[in-house]
Amino acid sequence: MQVLSVVVTVIAALLAAVGVLFVVAGIKDVLRATRTRRWPTAPGTIRSAEEFERRLPAPPMAEPRVFYEAVIEYEYTVGRVLVGTTALRVDPAAYTNPEHAQSILRRYPPGQAVRVAYNPADPTDAVLEPGAHAPSFVRLGVGLGLVALGACMPLVARWFAARL
Repeated sequence: MQVLSVVVTVIAALLAAVGVLFVVAGIKDVLRATRTRRWPTAPGTIRSAEEFERRLPAPPMAEPRVFYEAVIEYEYTVGRVLVGTTALRVDPAAYTNPEHAQSILRRYPPGQAVRVAYNPADPTDAVLEPGAHAPSFVRLGVGLGLVALGACMPLVARWFAARL
């Protein structure tokens, strides 16, 4: 029984450690996304808007996983320099439902004038939708879940051991 307790504790510690790494990366993601709200903006134009479909390989006898992404190509001018890019947000936005990508494409038809938020330290780093969005919190949420799981595992193991 003592060996099982040590194994559970080691596994819990590893889960918590990986969780802490995810939490740190998640906080960085959220802070970077939030920082984009303070970036200066420049007028821009949508050059093209297309749906990109990515199929991930599947195990034998299973359907491949398909992700849809709205790829918006736009250009903007900072000072006298014309810059072009495709970043919609800081965090990637690929969806399993094609309607999500289609809704983004409808918001950005080619030729439309837009405001582009750009990084003043690197004007080629820009986004159309500044701020933190749901995908910005994914790593933070996964990390908090892993830390909680790592913290609860020994408690649950002790509870079960007391019932045996």
